[in-house]
Amino acid sequence: MKKHLLALLLACTSPLFVLADEAAIRPDVDELFTVMRLEKTMQNAMEQSMKMVQKMTAGATAQALSKLSPEAAAKATAMQQKVQVKTMALVQEEMCWKKLKGPMAQVYAESLTPEEVKGITAFYKSPAGQAFLDKQPVIMQKSMAVTQKMMMDLMPKLQALIQAETAEMVKEAAPAKAAQ
Repeated sequence: MKKHLLALLLACTSPLFVLADEAAIRPDVDELFTVMRLEKTMQNAMEQSMKMVQKMTAGATAQALSKLSPEAAAKATAMQQKVQVKTMALVQEEMCWKKLKGPMAQVYAESLTPEEVKGITAFYKSPAGQAFLDKQPVIMQKSMAVTQKMMMDLMPKLQALIQAETAEMVKEAAPAKAAQ
């Protein structure tokens, strides 16, 4: 009976130890976020994502609008812009740093030990860490350009593969259909 009570007590209190550890690490995580300039990084990422979405929707919208009369196209464009402004405002409101910081800190506190957080913070405070932070936007931009080019080069191969596989599926399905 005592063993069961002890096991129950440990099971009930172990989450408290985890929460205590996470609470203890939280100030260090907050400092890490500050040193990493994470708020600014998240804002920049959000802005870049929104610009990319705008470009993607602009292309699709232009194609759809080309099929409308000039008056209908003008009206649809105005409506689309209004929806886009509201959508972007909602995303900015819901994905703002004020709302992201707590959950992000929780992830860091759960994923890293206090020693790891202190070590990472020390790196980002160092000249090498600061240089990395300063150059990170350019690194990310260039990295995205590299991956986009690779994807563009890959597209014809993917399309050929999909076409070949689709043709093969149709060919395999045809005799089965004819046999019925």
